[in-house]
Amino acid sequence: MKKSLSVLVCICSYLSLLGQRSTSAPLNDQNHYLYDRLEIKTGHFGGIHSVFKPLMRRDIRYYQDSLVREDYWLGNKRRQTDYEYLRNDNNDEDSTVNSRKPFMKFLYPKRNKSFLRHFYRTPAHLLEARVKNFYVCIDPIIHFKGAYERFNGENKLVFINRRGASVRGNIGERVYFYTDIIESQAAFPQYVQNRINRDFAVPGAGRFKQYDSNFSPGIDTIGVDYILSTGYIGIELMKDHIGVQFGHGKNFIGDGYRSLFLSDYSNNYFYLKINTRIWKIHYQNIFAELTQNYGQTHYAFDLALPKKYMAAHHLSINVLKNLNIGFFEAVIFSRGGQMDLQYLNPIIFYRTVEQAVGSPDNVVLGLNWKWNFLKRFSFYGQFILDELSVGDLIDLGVSWWGNKFALQTGLKYIDVFSVDHLDLQVEFNMARPYIYSFRDSSANFTHYNQPLAHPLGSNFFEWIGILNYQPLPRMNIRAQVNYAIYGQDSLGSNWGTNPNIGYNSRMQEVGNYIGQGVQTNLLILQLKWSYQFRHNMFADLQFMYRKEDAVVDNLDNQTIMIGLGLRWNISEKNQDW
Repeated sequence: MKKSLSVLVCICSYLSLLGQRSTSAPLNDQNHYLYDRLEIKTGHFGGIHSVFKPLMRRDIRYYQDSLVREDYWLGNKRRQTDYEYLRNDNNDEDSTVNSRKPFMKFLYPKRNKSFLRHFYRTPAHLLEARVKNFYVCIDPIIHFKGAYERFNGENKLVFINRRGASVRGNIGERVYFYTDIIESQAAFPQYVQNRINRDFAVPGAGRFKQYDSNFSPGIDTIGVDYILSTGYIGIELMKDHIGVQFGHGKNFIGDGYRSLFLSDYSNNYFYLKINTRIWKIHYQNIFAELTQNYGQTHYAFDLALPKKYMAAHHLSINVLKNLNIGFFEAVIFSRGGQMDLQYLNPIIFYRTVEQAVGSPDNVVLGLNWKWNFLKRFSFYGQFILDELSVGDLIDLGVSWWGNKFALQTGLKYIDVFSVDHLDLQVEFNMARPYIYSFRDSSANFTHYNQPLAHPLGSNFFEWIGILNYQPLPRMNIRAQVNYAIYGQDSLGSNWGTNPNIGYNSRMQEVGNYIGQGVQTNLLILQLKWSYQFRHNMFADLQFMYRKEDAVVDNLDNQTIMIGLGLRWNISEKNQDW
């Protein structure tokens, strides 16, 4: 009780002393893609550190407005459409944004004086109120997608049905808030259902209820029902310098398609995030409460899930206007469901704290970089190191099981061959066996039985290629290929792929290599067409081919999927693993 009270006092102290810059754009939405293009095209960061995601809306608008002087937006209609999207979607502090063609006025032109005039006064928001020192907007969230799946010669229909609403706003430009709630029912493709069966969790979400879906007549289809909610509050005292966010959601640290530090693959979690900006430096702290491993009994008996904690900090430095480097450190620990107060120090080196408390925890160190050059290219990467004994490494060699690290490197090429809005990204990721794992689930890098970093866990090589093209202002075509080589665990074995399995059950001390165990080749081909027919209203058409081929055990799973969907105020994250 005393420890919990102390933690609460510390959190309240942070909230009283610090502030938050603005609300954030949702992860994986159009804002992040457009901002990425702008940053590369201009050749300078503009004082913003985009390694921290989700991006803050004020940063996006600040950067966009800085380009007005350069006449960048006058190039063609596609650039003008990008400008309008960013301006409309991030209008929290801009009272000049108004709808030229209000939605309800278009439907009911003779009812301009009715209550319908309150809807879509601005292009992005269903309902909006702006008075002195207060702004709020309310938006619906709808996503329905149906798809035909052919898995190993068997056909069925799969779907996802998500409905909800979001509310965001600010009070006096000092307090910022956001909340949403999304109710979902889905019948996933078989490879996703296999992951659910393994982890007892929906990827990107958490616990669920299972039911028999009638979406495919005459076919027994397993459906899942789950709910997901995000919410946070931020306070600003020292404008543009020190901020805090206190809430429940996800974070992403990195410049690539994947992150080896912290990704958005797992479920939402409770966190306190502190941002400090000084000169060319952005320093971020994240203190989070996570969930340890759990099994089927927690569903059967409705038991409380065991807790663990994460403390992470990242120092980002814009060395040059187009060169950024960063240093990352994180520790995950458990004290019988209690937070260790020593890790609340926002600037201490966590490895020293780990040693001071008897070294019972799991600490990782990381380095990242990004170099934008020639106003066309961005070279980026990450390197993360888990526990490593130099003495054992020298004695036992590089195949020693404790030689645990992961590496990412990638390149983005904007306006390929001078074709406007034709963008290419290639990325390589690799992770040694047993990285992110621990003796038990009290300190492994997982949350709700799901990896906190890469969805493949560890023990893999991965190559990704993404080609984006915008042939028309509101149309986008995306082609993507994923190829991975990874090792799976056969029955009763532990070859270092799944971080949920403790490394004490490892198969051998030396002779370890990437792909050990049941070596598996994974190929994913995707093609997606999207059209935005009104702000944040998208029609999607998708084709996917997935083949998983194991060298032994005669495993050869093939999935072909063709789907059609409709989205409103929500993004869709690819399930490409």
